[in-house]
Amino acid sequence: MDIKVPLKMLKFGHEDGEGINARVAGRDDGIAALAANLNANGQIENLVVKDAGDGFFSVANGNRRLAAFRMMYGEGADQPIGCTLHQVDNNKAFEYSLATAITAEQLHPVDQYEAFAKLKERGQTEEEIAQHYGLTVKYIRQRLAMGSLSPLVRQAWRSGEFDEEAAKAFTLAADHAQQEKVLQKLRNDVAEQSWGDGKIDADEVEDELKVDPNNIGYLLRFVGTESYEAKKGKIITRDLFGHRHKVSDEKLLKKLADDKLEEACKRLKSEGWSFATAGRPNNAWDYGSTKIEPAPTADEEVRIEQLNQIMGDDNSLMIGEMTADQVQARAELQTIQKAILDRAYTVEMRAKSGCWVDIDHNGELKVEYGKIKPKQKAAAAVVERTERKKAAVSQAAAEGKPAPESKVVSNALRQRLEAQLITATRDAIAGDPLLAESPLAEVMAKTICSMITPDRAYSMPDGVRTKLPTIRQALDENVFNAAMAKRFDAKDYFSGAPKPLVLKAVSEAINPDEARRLASKTKADIWKWALDNLAKTGWLPKELRTVHYKGPGSDGYKKPAPDAKGAKPDVASAMHDALTKAEKALKPLKRAAAARKAAKAPAKKAAKKKSAAKKRKAA
Repeated sequence: MDIKVPLKMLKFGHEDGEGINARVAGRDDGIAALAANLNANGQIENLVVKDAGDGFFSVANGNRRLAAFRMMYGEGADQPIGCTLHQVDNNKAFEYSLATAITAEQLHPVDQYEAFAKLKERGQTEEEIAQHYGLTVKYIRQRLAMGSLSPLVRQAWRSGEFDEEAAKAFTLAADHAQQEKVLQKLRNDVAEQSWGDGKIDADEVEDELKVDPNNIGYLLRFVGTESYEAKKGKIITRDLFGHRHKVSDEKLLKKLADDKLEEACKRLKSEGWSFATAGRPNNAWDYGSTKIEPAPTADEEVRIEQLNQIMGDDNSLMIGEMTADQVQARAELQTIQKAILDRAYTVEMRAKSGCWVDIDHNGELKVEYGKIKPKQKAAAAVVERTERKKAAVSQAAAEGKPAPESKVVSNALRQRLEAQLITATRDAIAGDPLLAESPLAEVMAKTICSMITPDRAYSMPDGVRTKLPTIRQALDENVFNAAMAKRFDAKDYFSGAPKPLVLKAVSEAINPDEARRLASKTKADIWKWALDNLAKTGWLPKELRTVHYKGPGSDGYKKPAPDAKGAKPDVASAMHDALTKAEKALKPLKRAAAARKAAKAPAKKAAKKKSAAKKRKAA
C-alpha cells in the first residue's frame, strides 16, 4: 500500500529492534551526492517501510535515501515522503533490504557515457549534469571522454572482454583505427592462450600502443601545455585519465622542466635562502634540518579549512579541470601558505639554510625548506635557537603573557645525545656475554663495531646504521644499561637542556614537589642541583631511553623503598641492579679473554727465547 509519511516519523532500519537494514559498510557513503540527485529530480521511487508502532515506520529499503532527505529537510521535518507499506515481520523486512542491496548494480561505464552524452546533446552543461547527479565535473568529463573510444571497442568493453583500466588504456591510441587494430590483435592473442581469464588487460593494451613507461606526463603538467606548445612541441595523445600523455619532443619537455626548476631556485635565493638546488644532493643524509614547523594562526586555520572544502578531496585535478571557485581557492591557499612560511623563517634563519626543489608525482612544484649544509650545522643551530626565542618572546608580548621557555633540546645537543646512544650500543655489542661462547660471534661483533662511527652517524654503511635500533633490542639488557649509564654525559645535558626539561627530570627522578621548589631559581642553580642529585638515580633523557630502560620516568620504574632507618639508597634500584648484573655478565667474557691470553703466553715466551737465541747466533 502506497502512503505518505512525515519525514520525522521515519526511522532507519538498523534502529528497529534486531535491525532490518542489511547494509552496514558504506551506509553514509555518497549521501551528499544522493541528496543533490533527489533535489534535482525529486523522489522517483518509494521507500519500503514496515509499521513500527506509535505512528513511526521503519525503513527496510531506502535507508540511504532517508539519510539524504534528512540532510535536505532536517531530521524533524514534516516533509511528506512517499512510502510503500508492507505488513511484514522483521525477518521478511530484512530479506527485502538484503535482496535490494545484493541485486542493486551501477550502470556500466559505457551506458553512463551514452546517457551523459544524451543529456549534453539536449543542452545540459557538464557542470549541470554533475550537480543534478551529485557527481564531480571531473567524473562527468572522464565518462564523456569514453566517446574517444570507437563503437567497436565500447561494445567489447560492455560485453566484458576487458575492464575499465584497459578501456582507459585504449584512449591513448591515436585514433579509432589504431584502437580497433590493437583490439583485434589482442583478441587473437587471448584466443590462442591456454591460461588466464580470457580477458584483455591494461598492460597488454599499453604494450601494443607503446605507452611510455616513464610516465613523463607529469612533466607536461609542471611545464604547462601552453608553454610546451609555444616552443613548437606537440601533444600527440592526451591521457584523459592520468599523466601518460604522448609528446613529440621529450628532450624539449625535460629542458623546459629544468628551466622552470632553475627559475624557482633563483626566486628562492632572491627571498633570502642561502641556497636552492634542483633535486636532493647525493649526500642528503649529511644535511641537517631546522626544527621550525610553520603553523597557521587560528584565523588562518579556519580559512584553510574553508578553502579545502571548496577544493574538494580530488588532489589530482588540473587547473583546467577546476571550477572558477576552486581556482580562486587554490590561489588564496597559496597566498596563506606563503605568509605562514615568511613568518616562520626569519631573514637570519634563511641566511643559514636553504631549499631542495623538485617536481612531485602530480606535476606540482615541491620545496623542502630549512635544509642545512653539513658545514653550517653548528652556526645554523645557534641562529635557530636565537630566532625561535625571539619569535616566542614577541608572540608572548603580543598576547600579554610572560615569555615562554623552550621545551625542546637544541639540534646540537640532540646530535650529541645520539652520539652517546650509538657509542653505548657499540660498547654493549663488544661486551655482550654471548661473545665468550662463540669465536664467530666475537669476530662479527668486532667487524660491526669497527663500522660504527658515533660522531658521523651517516658515514656508517646503511646496513649497519639502519639496523642499530634492532641490534639494541637484541643486546643483553644489563650490559646495555651499564654502557648507557657510563656514556650519558649528565653535565652536558643538564647544562644545555632548557629549564623546563631539567625541571621535568627532577620531577621524574625525585618528585614533583622538588621540581616546583626549584622552579623559581635560576637555570644555573637548577642544572647544578640536578647534576648533584639526579646522576645517582639512573635517570636518562627520552632521547636515550630504549626498550631496556627501567629508570625514573619509565613505565616499569619503581621508586626504591627507604631502608629500616628511613634513609633512601643513593642509587636507584633499577640502575644498581643493572650495573651489578652487567659486571657479572662481563666476568665470563673477561675470564675467557684472560684464558686465551694465558694459553698464548707459553708460545709467546718460547718464540721470544727462540728469537733471542737466533740473534745471539747471528752475532
